[in-house]
Amino acid sequence: MLSPAQNNQIAQECHICQSRGGCLGIQLLDSEEVQQQLSQAKRISRKGEHVFREGEEADAFYVVRSGSIKSYLVTEDGEEQVLGFYLPGDVFGLDTTDSQVRMSSSITLETTSLCRFPHAYLADKAQGSNLLKITAEQMQRDHNLVLMLARKDADGRIASFLDDLANRYWSRGYSASAFLLTMSRQDIGCYLGLAVETVSRTLTRFQDSGILQVNRREVEILDHDKLRKIAGTRANASSGSCRTVELKAV
Repeated sequence: MLSPAQNNQIAQECHICQSRGGCLGIQLLDSEEVQQQLSQAKRISRKGEHVFREGEEADAFYVVRSGSIKSYLVTEDGEEQVLGFYLPGDVFGLDTTDSQVRMSSSITLETTSLCRFPHAYLADKAQGSNLLKITAEQMQRDHNLVLMLARKDADGRIASFLDDLANRYWSRGYSASAFLLTMSRQDIGCYLGLAVETVSRTLTRFQDSGILQVNRREVEILDHDKLRKIAGTRANASSGSCRTVELKAV
């Protein structure tokens, strides 16, 4: 069994998951297995490396410890469709077919640290409910995206996307006002159903209106209220004070 000091060490290394209900490894593994298995689970991928590809065997899921991930699939006509972006604390790799084959591909947007957990860890583990909770939150975000694409113009889509990123960073203890867009303008456009030129023009227009300050991939939200009004969302906890952590590009 792990000592309190050992548990504290693991908690410090994986602090990003504390706001998401705690380390899934500690919850899913037997106590005597934790140190060894968590050590084996950790991996680091460089920018542009695939974590997995569509059509591969789906035998594991992942938790982002640091960095960011893009999920996408290739349509029948050969076009790439971005499905989502995963930030520290997010779980991905659970979308599989009935035959346990990957339904999508995932690629790193920057140097990224991950925890890899075989699907077998979920078997007969009551603690898997926390994983299901996190997954449900992400599925809800996907549902909101569908509504957004159906109801909002380009300004509303970009504003909603930035507001969602701000909220997600805030929930992880980062700044809700200043962060990096680790994804390209093309990825954002593909995700939101917009041309890359539209994304760039919209960001420039938001900057000219005093809503944002944009410097390449660095974004600073200057007026949350205006951004939310365009997005059609209500003010939430991210408008309050939060711990600011500088996010540096890799």
